Amino acid sequence: MAATETIDAPPRRVLVVEDDESTSEAIAFHLGRAGLEPSVARDGLAALTALKGGLPDVLVLDLMLPHLDGWYLIREVRRWAPRLPILVVTARTNEHDRVEVLALGADDVMAKPFSMRELVARVSAAIRRVDLASVEGDRAPVVVGELVIDPERLAVTVSGRPAGLTPLELKLLWVLTEHRGRTLTRDEIYRLVWGGERAHGDRSVDVLVRRLRRKVDEVGGRFTYVQTQHGVGYRVEAVPRTFPVAPARAPVREPTGR
Repeated sequence: MAATETIDAPPRRVLVVEDDESTSEAIAFHLGRAGLEPSVARDGLAALTALKGGLPDVLVLDLMLPHLDGWYLIREVRRWAPRLPILVVTARTNEHDRVEVLALGADDVMAKPFSMRELVARVSAAIRRVDLASVEGDRAPVVVGELVIDPERLAVTVSGRPAGLTPLELKLLWVLTEHRGRTLTRDEIYRLVWGGERAHGDRSVDVLVRRLRRKVDEVGGRFTYVQTQHGVGYRVEAVPRTFPVAPARAPVREPTGR
């Protein structure tokens, strides 16, 4: 009896966009040792060309790059690759920059200098999030008001219109809908979405919630879906939208004859 032939899945591809040669080589070395297939672009234009030639499984991106910077690349890539996981590595460690890149559509941010072991772990976590999203097809569609999550097609619609969520935004929505009936704290959400512990003062959850709200709450329709419980956290619930009421007009007085 012939032995059954097994076909190994090809290694996951990671595009590393980093202009510092020693840093890019170190990242590529550790990703390769972890069983991934890294390639390197040393400026923003080369990265954009590589991305348009074929999407990797994960993008590791520096912000300060020649020709085209990382902010531009995030905005550009999110227009036509909403599901590509983007991990930013940067020496710009202030809170404003971190919040800005997360708001643009990055999935995670690491401050330089960083542990290569942690970088590999975060890249692997991003791949797992995409894999988990791809097996959600075994679940029945979820309907909340006019919000429909179709696991089979990995699609979310609001009032019949596609929401165009990134994998991280979809993960957040799944987490909140799976826990309908209660409010999740920011620590719980961070643990369930990113798979780690939230640092004190970290605003990643709030930024991701704002991104999700722009796509499901700020597009019209009869309901809003991502609700805040102040002092606690967030929950999913279809709440009828309140429309502003036009101020009452003063009655017009008829002119009186003399």
